[in-house]
Amino acid sequence: MGPNGNEGEAENIFTRDRAPTRSQKRVRQLVTLGIIVLVLAGVWAYLQGGENRALNALAPAQREALFQETRDDFRLLCMGDAGPKLLNRCQKQAEFLTRFSECDEACHQELAPMLRKAVR
Repeated sequence: MGPNGNEGEAENIFTRDRAPTRSQKRVRQLVTLGIIVLVLAGVWAYLQGGENRALNALAPAQREALFQETRDDFRLLCMGDAGPKLLNRCQKQAEFLTRFSECDEACHQELAPMLRKAVR
């Protein structure tokens, strides 16, 4: 028969007449969920690196100045008697200072007490 004939229609696997089976729906749902999870994980990972990218984008002189100012603030606020009252802020500053390449071994040792308290 010609192109409008009924012959061969039952064998056409590309028709939309067939409803997807329950297992096909489940597979589609799982694939969609997997893609969504991967996209969200990628966005989360990108956002986590944002602070490091911002630090690396600074000119060396600006970066050094920011490091020194933050370290001086840390020493003033967190190394004295006020430290326990400002524990949360001190922990955040300590974590931030460790992101600088200027934070050498002595710097890490100075920050260690605040970093240990941040770990639960």
